[in-house]
Amino acid sequence: MESKRNTVVDNYKEEEEESEVENNETLKRRISSHPLYELLVEAHLDCLKVGDISKLDRELKKEQKQAIMKKQNSGMFNHSELDLFMEAYCLALNKLKEAIEEPQMKSMAFINNMHSQLRELTDATMPAAPAEEAAIASSSECTFRKSPTI
Repeated sequence: MESKRNTVVDNYKEEEEESEVENNETLKRRISSHPLYELLVEAHLDCLKVGDISKLDRELKKEQKQAIMKKQNSGMFNHSELDLFMEAYCLALNKLKEAIEEPQMKSMAFINNMHSQLRELTDATMPAAPAEEAAIASSSECTFRKSPTI
């Protein structure tokens, strides 16, 4: 009698686990086919690529995001719980990216300011030839690259 109970309980647990796996797979399919999924992945990748500061690339992405948000606000999507979650997650990732970029932008401004001050100090103490001044001025701005060379 006891072994029958154990078998029934084991079968019930297995069915529960199978049902949970099935529900997880269904949820994954719903999320990956959601209209905001591409924007969510893009926002996540943007957080990972903060070191690559490209004005043109950022502007294009902002325009794409604005277009998607306009479509969403115009009633293209129904507002289910998944829709609300996807919206909130995209916004959270965008805020995270901005928070990550802020210290980097401050550092860049500081470095550029230091370059300017050093250039002013060296210009005041040593007169340079006009060709050298042009070369110094063009290379003095600090930029971050994907794979910096030192």
